[in-house]
Amino acid sequence: MSIDLRLIRHAAALADHGSFSHAADALGIAQPTLSRSIKELETSVGVPLFTRHRRGAEPTDFGYLFLQRAASVSARVVDLEREVALARGLHKGGLAIGFGPYPAELLAPKVLPRFAAAYPAVRIRIQVDTLEALGRALRLGTLDLVVGEMSVLDGDNLLESIEALSPLKGYVFVRSGHPLVGSNPSLSDVLRYPLVQVGRFPPRALTQLLDAQASSIRARSVKRIPAIECPTVTLATEVVAESDAVMLASLGAVKGPLTSGRVVPLLREPWMVTNWALMKLRRRSISPSASAFVAGLRAAQAQCAADEESLEKKGNARPAQRSVARNAASRGR
Repeated sequence: MSIDLRLIRHAAALADHGSFSHAADALGIAQPTLSRSIKELETSVGVPLFTRHRRGAEPTDFGYLFLQRAASVSARVVDLEREVALARGLHKGGLAIGFGPYPAELLAPKVLPRFAAAYPAVRIRIQVDTLEALGRALRLGTLDLVVGEMSVLDGDNLLESIEALSPLKGYVFVRSGHPLVGSNPSLSDVLRYPLVQVGRFPPRALTQLLDAQASSIRARSVKRIPAIECPTVTLATEVVAESDAVMLASLGAVKGPLTSGRVVPLLREPWMVTNWALMKLRRRSISPSASAFVAGLRAAQAQCAADEESLEKKGNARPAQRSVARNAASRGR
């Protein structure tokens, strides 16, 4: 039995979308073409792979197992084609990079214009998503690199970190007129207010937040973590600037509202630092264009660090630093 890989890709798209029309749109083909592909594949296999219904189609039990096995084969073929293209120098025309929400806000605007100016022939695709979704895309081979919180994808045997980026300090931010401004709040005090976050907190941060929440005396005032989940850093900052909500971020992530005085840093603890890294699929070579992008990201991170140091020197971080000092003094008494 000989199976066309094109048919497997068509079947995988149908399984992902659950609809012939949506899958056809995603593949860039006509719906009748997709229907013929699925019928041809089922005829070749000799067993129904999908159950059709009014809403679309879903894999049969055998179809699910078949597509699971076929996906790994398809990924290996894609990798082989890519290695051949690299050897022949043909892969310089495309690059797919995934960013977590915070690196997308801070690093992408710095690296992309420079890279596009230096390598105008390279087509770049950027995907901003959760680290879990970006990890899946790396495993499928649809992304070349991912930039984000290293601890989220730590322990995944299929992925590897190729470079850790220098950490940036994180702070708890509130609006300038927040009830806690001018006090000496603990993290438990802060968590009595709604916590805003973009995506999920990494486990290393979530552990600290849950421990602080558990130590709260007024348990009835404890909020969910996060209480408000936003798709972008800009929206999260706006929520904080216009309410009593609080958020964790670096100085650079909230630079505009921070320098205008709409938001202020309230608290900083040692564990509040970024843990970003560049990650790729293990044993997969990176193209020359990807190597150049890595160099650009390294420069962008250095610029971010310099920008945040400048904000600190201008006094934008002083309230948080004084709070940390008072907390340290109170713990010493």
